[in-house]
Amino acid sequence: MPFIKWFEELSRSDVPLAGGKGANLGEMTRAGLPVPPGFVVSVEAFRRFYEEGRLAEEVARTLERLDVDNPGQLQEASRSLQEAVEKTSVPLHVQYAIRDAYWELCRHEGKEAFVAVRSSATVEDTAQFSFAGMFQSFLNVRGPDDLIRKVKSCWASLFGARVLFYRVKQGLGGEQLIAVVVQRMVNSEKSGVLFTVDPATNNPNVLVIEAAWGLGEVVVGGQVTPDRYEVDKASGAILAKEFGYKHCMLVRGASGENVRVDLPEDKASAPVLIDEEVRKLAELGIRDEAHYGSPQDAEWAIEDGDIYFVQTRPVTTLVEKKAVPAPKGVVLLHGLGASPGVAIGIVRVLSSPEEGGKLMPGEVLVTTMTSPDWVPLMRRASAIVTDAGGMTSHAAIVSREMGVPCIVGTREATRVLEDGMVVTVNARDGTVLKGALPEARPAPKLEAPAVPQVAAAPLVTATRLYVNLGEPELAEASRWTEWACCERSS
Repeated sequence: MPFIKWFEELSRSDVPLAGGKGANLGEMTRAGLPVPPGFVVSVEAFRRFYEEGRLAEEVARTLERLDVDNPGQLQEASRSLQEAVEKTSVPLHVQYAIRDAYWELCRHEGKEAFVAVRSSATVEDTAQFSFAGMFQSFLNVRGPDDLIRKVKSCWASLFGARVLFYRVKQGLGGEQLIAVVVQRMVNSEKSGVLFTVDPATNNPNVLVIEAAWGLGEVVVGGQVTPDRYEVDKASGAILAKEFGYKHCMLVRGASGENVRVDLPEDKASAPVLIDEEVRKLAELGIRDEAHYGSPQDAEWAIEDGDIYFVQTRPVTTLVEKKAVPAPKGVVLLHGLGASPGVAIGIVRVLSSPEEGGKLMPGEVLVTTMTSPDWVPLMRRASAIVTDAGGMTSHAAIVSREMGVPCIVGTREATRVLEDGMVVTVNARDGTVLKGALPEARPAPKLEAPAVPQVAAAPLVTATRLYVNLGEPELAEASRWTEWACCERSS
């Protein structure tokens, strides 16, 4: 099997060789979508590195005695295995293949190219799993030596703590395989994410675009509150525009490093996209959905006026919005309702996951933004409210997976809300209200099997069920949900 495969040589059926991300990029390229050129360092290259480095024994020995429910032991095992990978030399024939492919990409670009180096596990970005945020990615990498170092770091991320936890909990033994995507870096002036179906309302007729200045990491990382555009898929009409506060952006520095730039007030509040760009993005999103035959979540970037798609995956967090009268009271905050629902709780303002011991079960978690390290705390919260972020930020996606009401992009939640306050979080319309409003009392929690509830779900007869298992403890509940849906429709 080859160590290198170019996007043009790949399709969605090549996940075993190129991983989920690599196979999708090949499929998009073949479909004629505007994908920056690149190649995949295949699973075979990793397998050769793994075998010649004799890593199998150490991995097996470490996993055999690992108690993943012991956080200290889990972190130590992860550190040990990742160090072993980083210290192992890449076989020369694999190095030569990577170098040759990189220089070929440079010849195509006419210069020594900056590239994005992104992990592509064989279970990542597929219809069954997304593994969002688990594996390493690097931007603005230049030169074959740095590229090989970054490829090895992507391989090492296969043994990250969250990945190990998931694999052990789900009994995923056997080979652990990963490929790496190497793609011409888009030095984007604007970027973001689009959903071909509104993930908050499950409306299939509306396409949602989120946009920010610079590189897209500020959007998916929830570092800013992006602009939001809604487009009618049938007519192409722009239905709504909401301009977020983009207080910073990431750009490429003089030597290729990512540089954070704080933006002045007028730039931070200015619209990112003009109407023509919104319509072009919507057209590409509709083509993307039509090609795959299911709702898509795509990452995009604009450089020198050209639009590129750098990733697409099935939408895995569709939630049906329940038509219930909104509770009325004194509004303390407004934001974007990113995960529908209503909850009552005592406010707990946290600045980092290290303060997690302060959060009691059922409290309302209030913070600036979240990352994968926040997940155990998010599971305890009755609702989540953040200063920054949009529909595609970490807080929004994970909250939808968990069925926890979530409001993002309030800009001032950590300033307005204080520990001990009792509030009602109405994430259906994005408001935080003072006090515990009687009409907002949440329904009693169900006993096991504990499944995120979707009210008034329609009869399902021919729809595939997608589940994001980036939150592994929901896997068992997801299997129960699928059984229940089948029983209901039979």
